[in-house]
Amino acid sequence: MSFRLIPLSVLFLSLLVGDGEPTRKKEVKNLGSVLNLNRMAQCALNHTALIYNNYGCWCGYGGNYKPIDGIDACCRRHHLCYDIALASGACRNLVIEYLDPYAWSCEDHVPRCRDDSSQSKCQQALCWCDKMVVECWKQFPIPAHKLRCNHTPKSP
Repeated sequence: MSFRLIPLSVLFLSLLVGDGEPTRKKEVKNLGSVLNLNRMAQCALNHTALIYNNYGCWCGYGGNYKPIDGIDACCRRHHLCYDIALASGACRNLVIEYLDPYAWSCEDHVPRCRDDSSQSKCQQALCWCDKMVVECWKQFPIPAHKLRCNHTPKSP
């Protein structure tokens, strides 16, 4: 299985282990970061983060070009946030860290990252990045269909 399919596979599995609508304060078990992103989306948006996978130029694996709209801009900021976590030294290897669990809670449809000494700097950074993208997506209606990046890759 290629590394590109791992995050999507893990995200899909999270749909199978969901436990209903998280509305009250609820501590979320330490799941992998990808699973936590999906659970955060369910907490704040009442729908899965898979809606945004392969949307535009930035949502999903990779990222390039100018974002096509606000949703895509949210995904770009999420990618850049992960890049900053890596460049700052908080995280060492995002392929591994992508599956790194962090602790957070859902309080009345608001994700809250746990800010204590039990979390590594990387876990705190990834939680903040995921919370930020979910809050950004919340500004926009659920997309009726997936817009695609309308740029073609340049030849080498």
